[in-house]
Amino acid sequence: MIVLPLATPSDYPCRILVCVTGMSPQVVTETLYALAVQQTPAFVPTEIHLVSTAQGAEQARLELSAQGNDQIGSLCRDYGIDRSHIRFDESTIHVITDSQGRALDDLRSPSDNNDAADCLVRTLRLFTDDDETAVHVSIAGGRKTMGFFAGYALS
Repeated sequence: MIVLPLATPSDYPCRILVCVTGMSPQVVTETLYALAVQQTPAFVPTEIHLVSTAQGAEQARLELSAQGNDQIGSLCRDYGIDRSHIRFDESTIHVITDSQGRALDDLRSPSDNNDAADCLVRTLRLFTDDDETAVHVSIAGGRKTMGFFAGYALS
């Protein structure tokens, strides 16, 4: 039996927004606004995942999470998006680690960049492996190399 893909990404039961972020996590709310408010049909993710350094992840927790400034919740309230159907929590923030499992504070060396590339490939492989999942990846945030690696992983 041949299974045809669903008509549009918004038709998928699981819709994941993946963002690479650095010290300015507003790229997440800007992308969410573009997808869920400006785009027709709207793409409202069921999950938001971030890939970042330890410092970027902490900044995202402070700005985006319900335990912090809750910018995602504010955007959802302002535009009538049901926040209860969007999973964003500690488990959806992926911190880049080195080969020994230590969290990286920043990407400063070729080795750090290799670790970032490995993390992005592993994360995106996990999400794109499910035929019932639509994945939107924002490459706008973080270091330029992070965006490049995310785009490269998709290719």
